[in-house]
Amino acid sequence: MALDSLGNGLITFLAASVLVVPVSKVLKVTPVLGFLLLGCAIGPYGFGLFSNTEADIKLGDFGILFLLFIEGLNLSPDRLEKLGSFFQLGVSQMLLSIGFFFFSVLFLGPQLLTFFELFIPLDDQLLRPIFSSPVTAFCIAAAGALSSSAFALPVLKEKGWEGRADGIAALAVLLLQDLAVAPLLVIIPLLAGSGPQDNFSLLLLVAKATFGFGGVLALGSVVLRQLFEVVASSRSSETFVAATLLVAVGMGAIAEELGLSSSTGAFAAGVLLAGTKYRAAIEADIKPFEGILLGVFFLTAGATLDPALVLHEWPTLLTGIIIFILVKAGLLLVVGESALGLRSRADAVRVALLLSGGGEFAFIIFKLAENLGVLPHQLGQLLTASVIISMSLTPLLGEAAEALGAVIERAEQADEATVEAEKLFDAIDTDGSGTLTRTELQLHLLGGDRSPGFLSRINMPFEALFDALDTDGNGVISRDELRLGYVEMCSGGARVAALQQSAAEENGSVLTASDAYVVCGFGEIGQRVCDELSSVFEGSDLIAFDRDPKRVAVGMQRQVRVIYGDGASETLLKASGIEEPRAIIVSYSQSSRCLDATRRLRDVFPQSPIYVRAASEEEVTPLLEAGATEVVVETNEAAVRLARLLTESSKVELGGGEGIELRRAMAPVTKAEES
Repeated sequence: MALDSLGNGLITFLAASVLVVPVSKVLKVTPVLGFLLLGCAIGPYGFGLFSNTEADIKLGDFGILFLLFIEGLNLSPDRLEKLGSFFQLGVSQMLLSIGFFFFSVLFLGPQLLTFFELFIPLDDQLLRPIFSSPVTAFCIAAAGALSSSAFALPVLKEKGWEGRADGIAALAVLLLQDLAVAPLLVIIPLLAGSGPQDNFSLLLLVAKATFGFGGVLALGSVVLRQLFEVVASSRSSETFVAATLLVAVGMGAIAEELGLSSSTGAFAAGVLLAGTKYRAAIEADIKPFEGILLGVFFLTAGATLDPALVLHEWPTLLTGIIIFILVKAGLLLVVGESALGLRSRADAVRVALLLSGGGEFAFIIFKLAENLGVLPHQLGQLLTASVIISMSLTPLLGEAAEALGAVIERAEQADEATVEAEKLFDAIDTDGSGTLTRTELQLHLLGGDRSPGFLSRINMPFEALFDALDTDGNGVISRDELRLGYVEMCSGGARVAALQQSAAEENGSVLTASDAYVVCGFGEIGQRVCDELSSVFEGSDLIAFDRDPKRVAVGMQRQVRVIYGDGASETLLKASGIEEPRAIIVSYSQSSRCLDATRRLRDVFPQSPIYVRAASEEEVTPLLEAGATEVVVETNEAAVRLARLLTESSKVELGGGEGIELRRAMAPVTKAEES
């Protein structure tokens, strides 16, 4: 039968794909985990449907090759730009992790094993080879430094962290890890001694790899452009897919001929294509095959897992996973806190926990090490099991990262608020009496050196505010009372919320209506929006947020309530009296902030319309997917406005509801309007 030459593994895999993806969607888990578990079930240590025949091994190798090709293709210029200030963070993480794991395993491993054996029944015979071979120790250290893009990226997207500092830092670390895989696949065989032994042969290999493969890359960058020009002219997606696979496999074969791994060649092919104008078309055409071919990789990785070994060695496995996650998280935290682009400890903690599990490229390193004879098969199986389990914990680690990050963030904000309160007290206490009178506080809030974040953080009249701060009721506010009250106001405490509600009931009005219009960002666009809305609505119907104290001060001058802080923060919005805004305008100048704010606001206010500013058409689709009701593109609005200025109908009045008014307010200012 013709199919026999392909092996039953192909048929089994296709059947598995039909089963895994729908079930994973129903269970709301990543299909990667489904392929790993199913690979274990139908592999040689399970039902034996997917065995270690030559055809199945080749199928798995093709999955590895395609995985590296996809990673190379993802290294587009715009993705590389995201590294920015986090490039040093990614490099430091790789170097520190590999160095720490290597020296710890090689020099401290025997002593640590002896110590843990006093409490836990570890398999001494299984673990000893790690401590006796530097090459084995390096392979394990290199694999341990890697994290899982397949598990971490969905968590980043789900939580809306992609545009935030911690999300970009995590992406940078993952990207640097991807870049490090290809060199590692070249270095490990040289360390294992499978390459040339004498100096001349080694120099010849280096020359072939450097100049030979370098020449191939230089020539390929020209040839590939010409090739895809011809392919594109055929207007055939089938030809496009065939050409793409030809480039990936062909570059892999050329790399092997030059003494490198085929995976390195495939990775280089992806990088070359990522720099062409056909990258988007290639991605679109291979999209249907991408999941299937990557599924091949994860299915074969899961097939190497021996459940009997896991059950027999569970004390060793569980101890190793716990120590690995704790140590790796600690290393990531050290790097993240060392002023390498992250602005706070909370960000560093979130990145450290999210990326503390193992990564899919560890499977490739373990398999290579086994083929080179530097990693015993049974130990390789145990290490593979530890990576699979730690990878599977990534969603839980993401939840822990979010919770712990929030706790640390609140503590950091409280510390900042305490410092602000001390400065504020000194500024208000003009007579130096050590207490604040009602008159002193009122004069400070109405004029002089204002504190933008103070009165604007709480939604109650002045008298209620003073009474809230004067907790002992003696008619003056002490330093401790101001500090405690200020911290509580900044965090939106329960007592403050109750006081706001009480003030609303007693006085019949508050500073801001619970359904007020919300403007996120009080820059040039935000100020124009507020000017437009202020002419139509009362002051209590409008509230703006900005993190620039100077802009908050501008709001005071314009008699617009502008609160200092993040307008997408649910805590700050609730503390400001907002329950269900009639509409939300997101006018930040940075596209990443607009995207992040839109996601967060849509989660908090599913019914409120959200109008978002965008700099270009490319930003429209992501914003709409994030929950924007309508996106106002600056270039489009500017073009329409300029065209109207050149026609007799330019004075036609705009009308027709909130959407038109907001679009008009958010449109860029032309020179004609400024003069």
